[in-house]
Amino acid sequence: MCRSSEFDLLVSHAVTLFPEDTVLSALQVMHRHGVHVLPVVDGRDGAWLGQVSQQELHRLSGFAPLARLAEILTARARVETEEKTAEPLAPAPHRWLH
Repeated sequence: MCRSSEFDLLVSHAVTLFPEDTVLSALQVMHRHGVHVLPVVDGRDGAWLGQVSQQELHRLSGFAPLARLAEILTARARVETEEKTAEPLAPAPHRWLH
């Protein structure tokens, strides 16, 4: 891809979050810019790491307001991996109570 100065200017003004940001700081950024979902990018190379929603962050703010977005993305990835690899549970045998 050919990068132009216009492209670099546009990207430099993009609203993003970083793994080091906390739940509360991310909510402040969302409120300031009037958005409900934002990407989380690596601060070194700008690589996309995931995204977080305002709804998700509001749930987390009640018990983990200072959690870093890196922790949230890591926990989410673990849950998704476990859900994909988990074997379905066998149905429980029917037990009749008389």
